[in-house]
Amino acid sequence: MPINPDLLVSAAMLQDYFVDKDTGKPLANGLVSLYKDNARSFYKNWYYQTGVPGAYTWVALDNPMHLSSVGTTQDPNGNDIIPFYYPYEETDENVPEAYYITVDSVDENGDPAVRQFTRENFPFQPSGASPSSQVPTLDNIIVNNVFWRNIGALDAMNVLNQVIAPSQHDGYTNGDIRFIKNVTGANDDLIFSPMTETLDNDITPELYLNAQCSGVQVGETVKCIQYPVSLHIKTLANVQANLVIQAQNVAGNPNNYLDLYVYQYLGTGALTQPDPILIKRIVLNNDFQKFVIPFTFPDDTLLGLVPGIGGDDALFIRVQYPLSSLFNINHTKISVYLSDVVPDNDFSTYDEIAAITNSDRTGDLKPSYNYSGTFNVTGGYVPMNDGTIGSTLSGSSARANNDTWPLYNLLWNSVVNTYCPVYLGGLPSTRGVSAYADFTANKEMALTKQLARVLSGAAPSGVNYIKYFTRSGNTLIVDDTSPFSTGQSVLLSTTGTLPSPLLPATTYYLVVLSSTAVSLATTHDNAVNGVVITLTTAGTGFSEFTASFGPHPLGSYIGQDNHSQLTTELNTHSHVLGSSATVLGTQTSGGAGAIAAVVAQYTVPPTAEAILGGSTNTTGGNVPFNIVQPTSYSNFLIKL
Repeated sequence: MPINPDLLVSAAMLQDYFVDKDTGKPLANGLVSLYKDNARSFYKNWYYQTGVPGAYTWVALDNPMHLSSVGTTQDPNGNDIIPFYYPYEETDENVPEAYYITVDSVDENGDPAVRQFTRENFPFQPSGASPSSQVPTLDNIIVNNVFWRNIGALDAMNVLNQVIAPSQHDGYTNGDIRFIKNVTGANDDLIFSPMTETLDNDITPELYLNAQCSGVQVGETVKCIQYPVSLHIKTLANVQANLVIQAQNVAGNPNNYLDLYVYQYLGTGALTQPDPILIKRIVLNNDFQKFVIPFTFPDDTLLGLVPGIGGDDALFIRVQYPLSSLFNINHTKISVYLSDVVPDNDFSTYDEIAAITNSDRTGDLKPSYNYSGTFNVTGGYVPMNDGTIGSTLSGSSARANNDTWPLYNLLWNSVVNTYCPVYLGGLPSTRGVSAYADFTANKEMALTKQLARVLSGAAPSGVNYIKYFTRSGNTLIVDDTSPFSTGQSVLLSTTGTLPSPLLPATTYYLVVLSSTAVSLATTHDNAVNGVVITLTTAGTGFSEFTASFGPHPLGSYIGQDNHSQLTTELNTHSHVLGSSATVLGTQTSGGAGAIAAVVAQYTVPPTAEAILGGSTNTTGGNVPFNIVQPTSYSNFLIKL
């Protein structure tokens, strides 16, 4: 008899990671065993979700299960997952049957070593409970509603979308807690301040968020704090919930209200995006007040919503401020509970928050010796094997799956095509109008080169390295070249036209000529060898141009594994002539003395070269030498 999926209970807490109770480090390869609670000797199935929105299936997980190398729960393919529990008999959904769970560290053979902890009657079931009388979950599903590790303060006059505190993020577009508005110009300021009041009917957090507008801007349709709730819009369709928020109007300020919305973001590539749905407007007084607002997450099917193929559709809660208006409002501890009741107080430790907010982000790198396949050693990583990523139909070598979209999008927008080129059908191609256009066209994107490369730091292009230059022949004249070195990369920009054949947004390499003069080369090697670009025009527009002379662009690579030394690279030196030489075609001996005797016979002494008629003794074999620094090799992986 199949299980009833409606009775499955998820435990997102277990998606995070387990730690060793003695060391506090991730419980690498730890062992989780699940038994029937009444017997504690017979295994009981737990499940994970697979498939696509609208057609999910639930598959039994390994039991016992070995955790990943970073202590996370994972499916048989090594993907991090949220486990689902079935607290009833699988043959009779009317009979409660809880779990008894044990968690152990393991020894070198993978056998249980030290018991970490146990959980009985999990998920909690009161005696005699049935599906119609379950105790609802009282877990808040908004991560970091107490603003741990926040931005501090933000002048948001010209900000449209800015992360202000960490939250859920894996797979999200616009994940984390964000300030969002649709137009710039309003004099908006945000600051996280210590709580000085005691909240009624709740545990008082350390911080609250103050937002104020002291100068309005017309045309505002969005000005909000956006909180991630759940990846994918179907996960909570039609689910009843309660929204809780503690909020306060700063005394004497007008427009003392907040509008609370649920927002169904359909993901990258969706044909349309629906408007947020208003839950309720709350009117604030001069003291912090706890608002409890029941609502139901919307039904995506009835609304005819179609997510994009990026797999990043998601649900958000928006706390929207008065639009095109003055205000000064505080709020904290916004929470969502999937129940018709809420707790009198709620407290999440920083350890619980950190389990999600401190986990790896898209684009993070890590070295590992634990690598035995082409994908996902632990938790959604792709090997940096100089391969490609792309959509399911792209034929990419490192990973061809739609779950590569977040990394694809990040690289497309932060690394130039030179270092992350795209391919179509295995052949070199050109980038289209956007990352999503290329992704849906099934173009492969090369990962930044890692094999045989040493990791090196690169500051954001142009930061603190802006120089203005004028052209003089093949030379660019600047005020000071001391920050730069020959071989350093360059990006140029201008309000007019650059000197021909230079192009904007193209990487060039510096040749430092003096304290105020540089030339440009097309490659790092050319720069080192003094092969510079010939400039044929002075350019048009302003006589000064802005150059970004600083860091190497993200993803760029330089250096050589072997290098045959050039004559100009040798130290200046001479050789002692040998003891015998050919003198004007005749063999003689005696070295320098013999040469001197021959020279004395001539009224006009010939040169030594003419006397010798040959060459000095030679040495060396012109063999390229190794210039690789002492190196240790491991696998490098990048997070999807």
